[in-house]
Amino acid sequence: MKNRKAKQENRITYTYWRWDEESKKNLPITITAGQDSVTEEHIIMLNELDHAADLGDRYEQVNRDFTTENKKSKYESDPDDCFGDPIENLGTRKTDPAFFLEEKSDELNPLVEHLLILMEKLTPQQIDLIYDLFGSRRQLTEIAKEEGTSVTAIHNRKSKIIARLRKLFAEQGIL
Repeated sequence: MKNRKAKQENRITYTYWRWDEESKKNLPITITAGQDSVTEEHIIMLNELDHAADLGDRYEQVNRDFTTENKKSKYESDPDDCFGDPIENLGTRKTDPAFFLEEKSDELNPLVEHLLILMEKLTPQQIDLIYDLFGSRRQLTEIAKEEGTSVTAIHNRKSKIIARLRKLFAEQGIL
């Protein structure tokens, strides 16, 4: 007899909230496994769905890209002051500072002028590396050998410089 009571007391329940128009507030509704054709599997499924929804909401907040959202708002308010729709440009390299540095063209890209101005905020060593890599088209291995360091170290420096330039572009509202 004790076991039956213990099992009844440990029933699985699920509580959800619904808006009550009459009282003008959210009221809890609790359903219990074993009542009204509700099984433990139903409760487990509801809990798993809630958990999945909570994780989705959490990841959506964590992974929001405010820079892109700000660029989109700026583009919508003044499209002439932007370099195209930032959402459309996500899949392209058109707004990537590394692309401007690698780009081979007789026409001067208007963003190159911005890039040159922002490069003034880099250290002389960073500027030298950029000119070696993109201006002189030297290989990472060649630069690493000359400096007596690893290719990985040069690659990491290059990545940090490009990340810094991206940040500077974003701060200026250029990209």
